[in-house]
Amino acid sequence: MKLSPRYLVWVNFVLLALLAYWGASTVSVAIAARLTPPPEVRLTPPPPPLAREPNRAASYYASIQTRDIFNSTQPEPEKPPDAPPKPTELKLKLWGVVVHANRASSYCVIEDLTVRKQELHRIGGTVAGSATVKSIEWDRVILDRDGSDEILDLAPPAGGVLPGGMASVRGAAGAPAGVPVVPAAPAAPAEQAAADSRIQQVAEGQYVIERSEVDSALDNMNQLFTQVRAVPHFEGGKSTGFRLFAIRQGSLFDKIGLKNGDVIQRVNGSELSDPARALALFQELRSEREITVDVLRNKEQKTLSYRFN
Repeated sequence: MKLSPRYLVWVNFVLLALLAYWGASTVSVAIAARLTPPPEVRLTPPPPPLAREPNRAASYYASIQTRDIFNSTQPEPEKPPDAPPKPTELKLKLWGVVVHANRASSYCVIEDLTVRKQELHRIGGTVAGSATVKSIEWDRVILDRDGSDEILDLAPPAGGVLPGGMASVRGAAGAPAGVPVVPAAPAAPAEQAAADSRIQQVAEGQYVIERSEVDSALDNMNQLFTQVRAVPHFEGGKSTGFRLFAIRQGSLFDKIGLKNGDVIQRVNGSELSDPARALALFQELRSEREITVDVLRNKEQKTLSYRFN
């Protein structure tokens, strides 16, 4: 392709302009480099040389030979198992326990032998001012005393040992699952004959009892608790009394007309919705001349009355 003279002149002008611009830029950069003073450079002095450690004995490096460099984190040594709890040295006596499937609802009756006072305790309760009830089991209570566990075993009845063969009440009306019940044993013939002479039924649901019989029973409550078992009875989620089980044939409870399955609701008009109130009523029997007991038997209300001579 051949350019005309007219276009060739314009091309030459453009090339000359570019060449002049490049030359001027080169000259200006060279002049600026000559006129600009060099930057001031400040160097930080080097640190002093490290002091050389003195030579050490070979024993200083002995740990390197024994150290496991592939397992620098050593496992913690196993702690020895805790020693089993020891029997408590406190002057206490465990009269009875009621164990619920809900452990928080379990309770026990403990007597402080130093002041001869019985009280009802739940888990977390304070006993004798220095121990706390940590756990309630069917035959013992674990106490926490100054951070150490101590055992308070269920006291055996007078003249013998605790009956064997514990059973759980399950499925009985009003009885929570897991409440231990000691099977009843037959009364001795001599004991039964003596009770017959001290307890008399004068009418339907009315009894006359010698005061000595009540005092004897309250003086040996441990033996008394082996003659019957009571568990809280609930209706509509509310405790309405105590249901009786395992009443021993020929026992005091049998002689005064109580039956297995009876729900004791009131004594002298006082509701038995609280185990603590039931325990207090036992102590009040010593001073009462007459008492009335409201019982629910086979879904029927009955009233039993007792007079003490």
